[in-house]
Amino acid sequence: MDRTELKEILRSESSSSLRSLSFDFYESVAKYIWELEDEIRLINNPRSVESRMLEDELQSAITDIEVIFLRRIKKITTRATSNAFSKKSPNQDLDKLLPAERKIYDSVLSAINSARGELLEPILNPETVVAPKTIPCRESASMHVALHQHDQKEDPDMTTSNIHEGVEPERIQGAPGESIPEVRGKSNINEEFVVVRILNDLPTFKALDNRDYTLSAEDVVVLPAPNAQGLVKRNVAHIITKL
Repeated sequence: MDRTELKEILRSESSSSLRSLSFDFYESVAKYIWELEDEIRLINNPRSVESRMLEDELQSAITDIEVIFLRRIKKITTRATSNAFSKKSPNQDLDKLLPAERKIYDSVLSAINSARGELLEPILNPETVVAPKTIPCRESASMHVALHQHDQKEDPDMTTSNIHEGVEPERIQGAPGESIPEVRGKSNINEEFVVVRILNDLPTFKALDNRDYTLSAEDVVVLPAPNAQGLVKRNVAHIITKL
């Protein structure tokens, strides 16, 4: 690699077409830059004409390789975007990408397809969107036993039927669409609660039920309706159902 060859590649990358690069292109450019740096160090006189010429060549080479990289990245992302919305087979010039560049293309294409399926398809083709399955409520026997044993310590006469009535809404983590046990506190029996799925990690906050919540993305939780509606308006939660 030398200055002339690098400049030629830079000019060719100014067009919209992709050209093939040697598999060791970036390694060759790195070697060329290191050699310039070594020559400058050997001269050891930054004021000399030769040293200044080499320094100019060095800075030019660094700028050129950065521009070449950015131009190729732009072409790669443009092709990924185009192919994501095209029914035709991908352009044949994809075989001109270096392995690392092909990874960039595949990642961008995958990200676009994922976002399209989540955001655009429900609008354009709502009939193709599969609703999440509702998993039957599964309260394990161990849960009943644990609740029963805990409340019996304070009130031996409390039965299993009123255990649920005396428990405040519990945070429940699980997959979206999973049915949630209908559990409410006695003091809040007339308040409305909502089951929501959390979309982003949230800092700890105190809800209207006087409980502190620290929630993470994909958590499913029962919240007082005003708190749930506030999170939905901020686009950090999605309502599953009202209790």
